[in-house]
Amino acid sequence: MANAEKEPRKKMRTSTLRALTAASVFVVVGIGLAFATGTGTLSAIGWNSVAAICPLGALESMLGAKTIAVRALIALVGFVIIALLVGKAFCSWVCPVPHLQNIFKSRKDKQNEAQARSKAADRSLKRWERGESVIHEPIDSRHAVLGGALLSTAIFGFPVFCLVCPVGLIFATFILFWRLVQFNEPTIGLIVFPAILITELLVFKRWCGAICPLGALMSLVSKANKTLRPQVDIETCLHSKGSSCKACISACPERIDPINNLGDRSLNECIRCKSCSDVCPVGAITFPLFAKNGGKEGTKE
Repeated sequence: MANAEKEPRKKMRTSTLRALTAASVFVVVGIGLAFATGTGTLSAIGWNSVAAICPLGALESMLGAKTIAVRALIALVGFVIIALLVGKAFCSWVCPVPHLQNIFKSRKDKQNEAQARSKAADRSLKRWERGESVIHEPIDSRHAVLGGALLSTAIFGFPVFCLVCPVGLIFATFILFWRLVQFNEPTIGLIVFPAILITELLVFKRWCGAICPLGALMSLVSKANKTLRPQVDIETCLHSKGSSCKACISACPERIDPINNLGDRSLNECIRCKSCSDVCPVGAITFPLFAKNGGKEGTKE
């Protein structure tokens, strides 16, 4: 009908946007391979002779060579600037690991994850009800892996972790398949790399939250991040009004409490996935460039 009101357009889910963003990286890499632009991959991405290498790879390369490399230092400075601006957004918007890991998760795995997040939300609510505070540990198992990666590099003289880094293995596999199709170049790597990658994804199901040394490195820098952090409008939030709503905490893959910062992990670990914002029934959570209340975490006056 001509006079009928138009139905509101459905907003694309943030999870879809994240997946498209991560997929676009492969499109860029594919274009680089097709037209020999030297674009590279996430391990070393750029244009022709100008490239930025992985910050962890930059540290490992300098430790392995026992020298200071200008290119590696520039990459580290760029990494610090980005982490200060957007925190750990790389983990949810660019890194292919969580997206690929979802493919291999069984229904039981997803149910177990949902239950673990729900229990984390319950713990946060109980802390709030009891008026308790929480001291978030500054380091965890990821930082131990980071220390081990750097120490092994210093001892053996080459980036040991790079041999098993899932991000590197994903793009190495992608490039080998590309060369197989384009140049008919079958190699043993087409079997070895995917085998190692799939083993890591299946065995270390909590790679991102418990093992990833790159995430550990980003968490150290993101402690100083003050922009694009989740803010909760306390006048709208059901939880702040006394409701037992725990939708946002239950949705967070990092088990963060964006309301009172009483989750299992600190708000500094936020990966900007916006899952909390997507599930909030009253739309109380936003990600402003700067805090509206002088930088107070988790709430907005």
